[in-house]
Amino acid sequence: MGQRRKAREAVLECLYTYEIRGDVTIEDIFPYSRERHELDDDGAQFAMALLKKTTENISGLDGIISKHIDNWDLQRLALIDKNILRLGLAELNYFPDIPKKVTIDEAIELAKAYGSADSGRFVNGVLDALSKEV
Repeated sequence: MGQRRKAREAVLECLYTYEIRGDVTIEDIFPYSRERHELDDDGAQFAMALLKKTTENISGLDGIISKHIDNWDLQRLALIDKNILRLGLAELNYFPDIPKKVTIDEAIELAKAYGSADSGRFVNGVLDALSKEV
């Protein structure tokens, strides 16, 4: 598995923990995720940049996502799916050097690995729509 995929998994783990716990910072959580996912320096740098962009812009990301989830309330989404959408949208918005297709494909793989049976299709549909506006 490549470093960027491991980095995205680490970011997802951090976002999930950050939201569940509420009493920790990303700086508290990240070292454990870095070690757990065996990130090298480049992978850790990418993961931290993605994690910071996601958490610093979470309200704005949520607002954009909310407009693209027809018949759904963001607060009712599975936490895994919501965080995959957040990190995917952050990557689309703030990492223009990464091809949109790569970002979407990686988010789909995260959804298949960690979400429900329908998560991959759901994430694909939402991020594909969002990618056309970025």
